[in-house]
Formats: sequence, C-alpha cells, structure tokens
Amino acid sequence: MRWLEISPGFSCNCRCIGCHSCSPAASDQMPTEDVLRWLQSGRRSGARHLWLSGGEPTLRKDFLQMLRAARHLGYERIKVQSNGMLFAYPEFAARAVQAGMTEVNLLLKSLDPKVHDGLNRTPGSHAALTRGLDVLRPLPVRLEGDFLMTTRNWQELPAIVAHYAELGLVHFNIWLFSLVDQGDADLRRLVPRLSECRPAMLEALAVAKAHGVTLCSLNTPHCTLPPEAWEMQFDSAGMELLVVNPGGRAFMLETSSIEQGTFVAACEGCAVRTFCHGMRSDYIAVYGDGELRAVRPDELAGFEPRGSVLDIGPVGRAPPAGAR
Repeated sequence: MRWLEISPGFSCNCRCIGCHSCSPAASDQMPTEDVLRWLQSGRRSGARHLWLSGGEPTLRKDFLQMLRAARHLGYERIKVQSNGMLFAYPEFAARAVQAGMTEVNLLLKSLDPKVHDGLNRTPGSHAALTRGLDVLRPLPVRLEGDFLMTTRNWQELPAIVAHYAELGLVHFNIWLFSLVDQGDADLRRLVPRLSECRPAMLEALAVAKAHGVTLCSLNTPHCTLPPEAWEMQFDSAGMELLVVNPGGRAFMLETSSIEQGTFVAACEGCAVRTFCHGMRSDYIAVYGDGELRAVRPDELAGFEPRGSVLDIGPVGRAPPAGAR
C-alpha cells in the first residue's frame, strides 16, 4: 500500500447530479478518533501518501486537525479532493496549507457557470470555485482537476484542459459519468457515448501535452481509444490505494464498483486483457457492447498498455514569481 484514501464523511455543500455522497446523516460521518486511527494504521501498513475525499472534506470541523495529524505521522503528500468553494476564503486556504495540505484536486464541470452550477445543483458554485482557485494559485500546492464527462459538457473537454492548465493545474482526470449510485433517478440521458467523445478526448490529450501537463482517463477500455492514447489509461492497481469510507468499510481501489468492469464476448482473445478493466456494466446497460472489440497483438507494437497512475508529478510547486 502506497496511498490511503479516507472519506471522512459524506456531507457536502453541493448536490451534484448523480452523486449520492452528500448525506449529512450521522451514520455517514466518520468520528475524528476513527479518522486518526486509520491515519495511524495506514502509516503502519506502509502508506506514504494521503487522499482526503468525501463528500466535501473541507466542511469537517476537524479538517485542519486531520491535516496536522497526517503531516505529524509523516505522510509525504496530502491531497484534498474538493469542489474548491471554501478555498475562496484566503485565511482558510492559508491555514490548510500551513496544516499540511500539499495538493488540491478540484472538481471541474464546465466553463459555463450555468452548466457547472446546474450539474452541481448549487447556484454560485462556479463563482466560488473560480475565487477559490484564485486564492490557491499563489500558494505552494499542486493543483489538479477532475472532469466528470457527461452529455452536457464532454464537448468542452479540450477547452477545460487548456483553460485550467493556463491557471496552474498540472494534471487532469477524466471520469465517465456513472449510474452506479443513481438510486431511483433515471440519469441515463447524462451518460455520453464514448465513440462520440473520443475526438474530444484525443484533442484534450494533445492540448495537455502542448501545455506540459498530464491527463488520465478512467473507465475507458483500451479498445475505445487508439494505442497512441493508451498513456491516458488509468492503472488503478498501480496506485496501491486503500479506500476507507464511513462505517469502516475498506477496500483496494481496483476492486471498487467504479473500477471493476465487465468483459463481453467481443473481449475474448484481446491482447490487452491483462491490463484492461473492461467496461462498466451501467454503461453497457445504456449503449450495449457494440463499441468493444478485441485488440490484436500487432496493435501493441511500440505501445505500453499498462497506463498511468494518479500520483505522477512532483509533490508541489513553487509559488509564481512575485506571489506573496
């Protein structure tokens, strides 16, 4: 184990469409003593890096306490996954960095405030994210972005990468909208077809390279992208990451319902089966398996099918010249 991801609670100040990790119920929150116990256990098991997710971890009253405890225990990288809204308050952002936060992974939905706020179901969330990024940019933290690809925003992907790379983000993750936790709602209309998204994804990769940043795609089987784009593939097992959710449920990332895909008849004899996670069953339920095929052995020539992990890059970055 190299990474420990703790979701200390599912409270959130957004109500994003398709996300059910936004419960204020006490049963969906991890007591502080449990968080501290998992931090200690993680270090004893060899974890060097910490990822705080949620819900929205910055809402926790013990948020700074968790950061300080992680730093005291010797975690080298302390990443916070956030919608960025509370970082709009300069004193709060500065205190988080002082407490030990080395990285922030921001949730990006759209450059259009109406689309962003609509997907978040939270008016003003785009403006708050923008202010938060303005506050974070001068600070010595590594900035990353998660882009949730839906039918409402996938066309923006190249522009999103270009815009936020110019604002200092150094890595981007593409997530395919999931129906795994949709509950009683029918959100199939938001699942984009990968074959339609592929040109935008390839353009986004080219944009990332042009800006000197990296890009990783989750939930995209190898056969849905050309071999020259396999560097985008996410090697979840390579993270060596243990996820811990409220209630003490712990599992390795590669075994999660989001990462575990389905293999169909068309996958038989695929030359990259060892490295591929298959296609999520919720996607197949919407579009079927017609986009899937077996990769031929000759297509591997000169290409690495393993993909990358999400802990690439330096721990942090120096503040821009002239920043205070």
